[in-house]
Amino acid sequence: MGYMLKKLDETDAKLLNMLASNGRASYRELAKALGMSVATVAYRLARLQRLGIIKGYTVVLDPAALGYEITAVIGIVIREGKLLEVQREIAKEPNVLAVYDVTGEIDSIVIARFKDRHELSQFVKRVLGMRYVERTSTHVVLEVVKESFNTPPLLEKAP
Repeated sequence: MGYMLKKLDETDAKLLNMLASNGRASYRELAKALGMSVATVAYRLARLQRLGIIKGYTVVLDPAALGYEITAVIGIVIREGKLLEVQREIAKEPNVLAVYDVTGEIDSIVIARFKDRHELSQFVKRVLGMRYVERTSTHVVLEVVKESFNTPPLLEKAP
């Protein structure tokens, strides 16, 4: 069990699960659902923020509704041990949602969204033109079966 998970009790896990499913829930709503005072909820949330468990609050947007029709998963092979240098440069690109350092035949996986094929093509060409990038392998998402970056299932086993 990870160090941070040891600091979570069952109430913390319930609170995090509630926020993960409704980030707009008020302290009063959370307190009522958990059977505790608003002050206690506020204290717990502040503690979870201090611990870095809650990184922030955001809105979930529909990329397709904003014109981003293409999601690409791009594998990248990087040479000469310049992984972090290349990954940090790619992470600056506005279309990039995530950059992962991975094991296996490729060195990095990038998740990015684009409005059209031309935008995707230009991005891949920029990446291929970067120093130390040996090759890429681009996969276009055809159908999203599940897409969630919240972690409530991991919290269900909190002590």
